[in-house]
Amino acid sequence: MGVSILDPVEWQEMFAGLDALLRYASGDRLKEGVPVVLRPAPRHALAGYDPERRWLVGHQLFFALLQGVIVGLNCYLEAGSAADDPDDEAAADADAAVRVAAAFMRSSAAAIKFTSDFGPVDYDTRIRPAMSPPAVREGFSGLQTRDHAHLISLFARLRATAAARGEGPAGEAFEQFVEATVTAYEAHKFICARFGGDVLPSLRMAAASRGRSTQAGITALRQLMRARLFALTPEGTPARAAVPTSVLGSTPSVQTDRSEI
Repeated sequence: MGVSILDPVEWQEMFAGLDALLRYASGDRLKEGVPVVLRPAPRHALAGYDPERRWLVGHQLFFALLQGVIVGLNCYLEAGSAADDPDDEAAADADAAVRVAAAFMRSSAAAIKFTSDFGPVDYDTRIRPAMSPPAVREGFSGLQTRDHAHLISLFARLRATAAARGEGPAGEAFEQFVEATVTAYEAHKFICARFGGDVLPSLRMAAASRGRSTQAGITALRQLMRARLFALTPEGTPARAAVPTSVLGSTPSVQTDRSEI
């Protein structure tokens, strides 16, 4: 334990969003990526290693990084339109902003893996009971947070704005954001499978079905991911093409929101 499930690239990416935000605030348009240089990820368990604390602090980090995604996307949406942009300044602003959002999304993917860097036995005996009644309300889920709800509400607006901007630097940066979003969902799938979600329903699914659901949590997460990506990417655009066929499939699930994890 420690950060044993993070590879060196993921360890660096966990801090890349903060680095991108600082560069963006200083006026850097982020056209050329400058990797964050950090000491190597530790590979040992600290004395008194505490899975519950890792789970709590890791989720606090995750939701702080989600705020960074929202900031980048709001700046992207607020950049002027191409019709009022003879010098391409708005396109450059949009390009830089969505690169910030993509960097934070990649950071969030690494953070969620960092959050769960302990064994499945610890999850079953210590973490899952802490997310069940009477510790919390029945059906507790991170999907219920306001930050997550606001982020998803931005996806439809992003789809329309990305389609209007078309190709160019901002379009290429939006493709990077879509790819980063896929990475974040894949990280959640990894953790779901790591802790039994490839077999068992999630706490939210079990509560919604009154214990009758037999659908594995990872199956519901895969459907949720497909629906979100369809909502985010305009059909027939490079952004839609950036999503692997194995991830997107042919049609979104119309019942996904009823089985959110």
